[in-house]
Amino acid sequence: MSATLVGLILGAGLSLGGIESGPDIGLVVGIACGLVVGGWVAGIMARHSGRFHGAVAGLLLAAVITVVARFGGSPAETWAVVWVYVISAVISGAAGWMADRRRLRQS
Repeated sequence: MSATLVGLILGAGLSLGGIESGPDIGLVVGIACGLVVGGWVAGIMARHSGRFHGAVAGLLLAAVITVVARFGGSPAETWAVVWVYVISAVISGAAGWMADRRRLRQS
């Protein structure tokens, strides 16, 4: 939900501002926000190893992105797909780690 809202609002705002690739920028920022929120929620919900659970959440989201892109006819090369998985695991893992640290500090 957060990724959709951020992507739509940012993409529409950039398009109205005259930036031709506004929807594409909104999509990328929206996906990044979705990865952060997914990793954060996984890190908060985990009893232990928040970074691991956040990274797994990111990898699952990357798998969904890959499936949607492949069915959409994306000509992405293998290195680009691997790069998406690495970035997703790092972003969501970092968010899960921060959420886990925050939860432990409050306990």
